[in-house]
Order: sequence, then structure tokens, then C-alpha cells
Amino acid sequence: MFSVALRPPMAATTVAAAAAGAAAGTSATVTAVERSASASRRCLATLGAAPLLSLSDPRSISRRRSGNHSSSSSPFLQQQCRGFARIDGYLHYYGKFKNQEGMLRDKVRVEAYKAALDAAVPLFKDATVMDIGTGSGILAMLAAKAGAKKVYAVEASPPMARLASRLARSNKLLGVVQVIPKHLEDVTEEDVPAGSVDIIVSELFSHFLVGELGLQAVTEAKRRFLQPEGLVLPAIAQMKLSPFKDKGLMGELRSRHKFWLNSDYYGIDLSPAWPLAEEQMLRENILDVVAPDSLLIPPSEAPYHTLDLSEPSDPTAWRHINFQLTMPRRERTAVIDGICGWWDALFTGCGEEVPILSTAPDAPTTVWAQCRFLLDKPMRAEPDDTLIAMCEMKENKAKESYVLRLELKNKTTGRVSRAGPIELSDVFARSFPKVDGPEPSSSSA
Repeated sequence: MFSVALRPPMAATTVAAAAAGAAAGTSATVTAVERSASASRRCLATLGAAPLLSLSDPRSISRRRSGNHSSSSSPFLQQQCRGFARIDGYLHYYGKFKNQEGMLRDKVRVEAYKAALDAAVPLFKDATVMDIGTGSGILAMLAAKAGAKKVYAVEASPPMARLASRLARSNKLLGVVQVIPKHLEDVTEEDVPAGSVDIIVSELFSHFLVGELGLQAVTEAKRRFLQPEGLVLPAIAQMKLSPFKDKGLMGELRSRHKFWLNSDYYGIDLSPAWPLAEEQMLRENILDVVAPDSLLIPPSEAPYHTLDLSEPSDPTAWRHINFQLTMPRRERTAVIDGICGWWDALFTGCGEEVPILSTAPDAPTTVWAQCRFLLDKPMRAEPDDTLIAMCEMKENKAKESYVLRLELKNKTTGRVSRAGPIELSDVFARSFPKVDGPEPSSSSA
């Protein structure tokens, strides 16, 4: 069994579409890409451009990939109603070569997908594949090398559409890889015939897996383009939780807001703002590289909720994700400060061995790292106390992320502590995971 860890999305979370798949420099490719860019500019001019997140802003790690156009052709898109300016912000992020480089440098992530594709070579032979949000086109090209006869590489970022087309052409794969420079919802049956796809490959994951509504995009692609017996890769995801003890974390986070304790700021008392600052702090998704020994339940024993990514046929099935987990016995008495969350993705259907991409604290580090959700009240628990965690996630009003609420109940003592509401896209990066991939094997001017 493979055990591999990933990093964030390979392409725009909007499940976008990449640049034209014609020969290098053909007018059709250039025209399609220019039309996509012009459409974005027109939308921004009409609606007013929202401020883009700084690439140095930790929250942009999580927020960069949401946003889908509304479209009369899709019930899913009619319900999304996301702002075009926000879409442009995600496309802007994914259109930066340095950000794409960061994704490709996540060696563990890329090799996880390659392991899955290598294991599924018999399934890819002469198959029609769709890569949703292809970005640089790496997964589309790996699918072609695995034997696919046709790969639709969907990418909405114009710069990445051009890049994917160029790389497919230079690697002599342009006859197989067709880059479609559109959002998924704008892909027509003229671009991809309905029910013609044998395999959907995507990497649209976020912090705690679902933070940017990537699952909706995969289901929409399945609904429109996947043949009845088709394969979705990855097919299964597991959302895992473990309570943690970290006495110093709360103090550290509070110290970030100590400015608001100032009672004489040019004669103004700012201290009444302190409770509001603390409330905001408790509603942040804390991205962190978590030490496994800080968890009260080891990663290998952590309970999990399973999501079948290939099952739903309607994207609205993902509006709510609710589950309840019973924590196994702990080894020691502890005061629980919060809940740690992470996820694994399983490539079932590839063969006897199932490649796994793990973002667990004891797995190779990924750019997703782990999430910490702070409890409003620390909870004391004895090793044999029965702990129940109830998790509710609901699409937010902007249809760009989920709002998470957690409740931890000690059934033995009757005590209850809660975390949230927390917008999964509202990330405070306490630490930045370092994922170093291969250096270039050669260089050219």
C-alpha cells in the first residue's frame, strides 16, 4: 500500500479549463484564450473588482480556488451565484508561474497521483479522460503517458491554458491532450460529448479536504460527461479528527491581539475590543504542522468519516456534510484544547493495491498541513471517558466555502465544548509547511 501526502490544488478550484488544444500558436488557441481573458475583464468592469488577496497572505492559500460562473445550462451553477471578481482572484493566483511551480515541487503529491495512474494503466489504455482544473497540465500529460487516447484538460486560467497547451505540444502529446480554456460549467457538448469520458481525474482539495467546494465540481463533471461505468480518481476520501492538548497555543494566539488591551491609545480605551478579537480568533481555521505526539489519539487510530466522491450524481448533495465520530480510549488524562482535522484520499479502483494520499501529522508534510479547531472551553477527559465529536459543515452564503461547527461531548461527565462557526476558507497559517521538490535537471536561457 502506498502512503503519500499531497499539497493544494493543481489548478483553479473552479474546475477550470485550460488553453486551446490546437497546434502551437494557432489562431484558434490564441483567440479562445483571449476571449476568456476578455470575458473576465468585462465581468470585473461590470461588477467592480474586489480586492485580490495578497499572495503573501496566508489566507490566500485556502481561498485561491473557489468561484464558478453561474450558467443557465446547469442547476448547480444557477445555485452557485459566485462573484466574478472573486473568480478572477483565484484565476489570478493560479495564473502565476511561481505558484504552479510550488505545486509541482510537491513531490509527494505528484508522485501519489503518478502511483495511481501507473497502477491503473490497463484502465487508461485507449480511454477518454477528463482532467478538471489541469493547471500546468501535469496530470493530463501523465494520463496520456499512461495510455489514454484522449485527455480533455479543462482550465479557466488563460496563462495556465497557454502553458498546458505549450507543454503538451513540446512533449509531443498535443494530439492526445486537448486543452479546453473554459470553466467546467461553460464546457459544452461540442467541446466534450455527453457521456464520453471513461475516467475523471482531479485534484481540487483544500484544507480539511472540502474548504473550497471542489467536490461539487467533480460531481458536476460526472453528471454531464462520465459514462455510466466510468471511474473517478480519487474515489474515496476520509476526514479524520483527533483531540489535541496544547496549553501554549491559546496564549500564543491571544498574544497576537494584545494590542487591543491598550486602555490609553491617545486617550481612547481600546480594551472593550478584546473580547471581539478573541471571538474572531476562535472562528479561524488554524493551519499548522501538528506534532503527532500532541494528539491524544494517534493518527493511525483516529476515527474518520468516509466520503464516496464517485457516488453523488447531483452537486447539491454536497451542500451539507454532517457526521458523528466516537473517540477511542486515550492513554492519559488530559485537558483538551481543540480538535485537529486532516484527510486522506484513496485511489480505489486502480488495482489490488490502493494508493493513498495522506495529509496526516505522521505522514510526509504537504502544503495542506493540518487544521486546528479551538474549543470555546477546554475540556478535561479521563482515558476511559466516552467522547463524541459531532461535525456539521454547510456551504456558506457566498457558495465559496463551508462553515464548520464542531461539538465535543463527554458523555461520561456530561460536559460539552464547541468550535465554530469557522469558515474553512478563513485560514490563519500558524506555520507554513515546507515541501521541497526536485530541482531542474537542466537549464536553458
